[in-house]
Amino acid sequence: MSDPSVIYTGFNVLQALDEATNYNTLLVDLILRSARGRRRMLDFGAGIGTFSKLLRKKGIDMVCVEPDIYLSCALARDGFPTVTDLNQVPDGSFEFIFALNVLEHIQDDRAILCRLGAKLKREGRLLVYVPAFECLWTSLDEKLKHCRRYRRGGLEGLTQSAGLSVRKSSYVDSVGFFAALAFKILGNKRGHLSARAISVYDRYVVPSSKALDPLLGRLFGKNVYIVASKD
Repeated sequence: MSDPSVIYTGFNVLQALDEATNYNTLLVDLILRSARGRRRMLDFGAGIGTFSKLLRKKGIDMVCVEPDIYLSCALARDGFPTVTDLNQVPDGSFEFIFALNVLEHIQDDRAILCRLGAKLKREGRLLVYVPAFECLWTSLDEKLKHCRRYRRGGLEGLTQSAGLSVRKSSYVDSVGFFAALAFKILGNKRGHLSARAISVYDRYVVPSSKALDPLLGRLFGKNVYIVASKD
């Protein structure tokens, strides 16, 4: 089997984030709040399955879309129904879809939002979580092959242009904004993010952001999310 770090340059980051308990709990809570009781979900761009595994433990019926062959095979071995192409998912088949840190990798983000919307049942919901603010662009974005970072207003407009209705949007990780800015100023040009740095971020920055985001989330954050629906 090929080295996964060759297949996907962000594999080591995915592995390190898999151990980021506070970060993962924050996103799982966001998913569950956004789903509003929906119990069958599609994880678009599932990666190594961090969130699908956590949600399965909570009794959620998970299906994964992951184009990377190595990662999709690993997901299938873990027992998840997995496809490599969104076209393999029937239209109108899901009540809830989420895409966490995926849209920024896709050149034609509007087209993929249209396709995701087509997979939703009527009144189904879509959660998209992406990096925010071009001013935070660093060598890490380049290493992970990001195409862009987003502003809240731009993400809302993009979602509406794809035929979806915006239910909620907010910036997330307000303290992480300054951590990312520090990485931009002090970080290396190779885009290296160590497991230790992720551990420190998870232990100190994420809890601080969780406390401050209700006050600052409309203004700024390291990430931004949107919840949209198919009317």
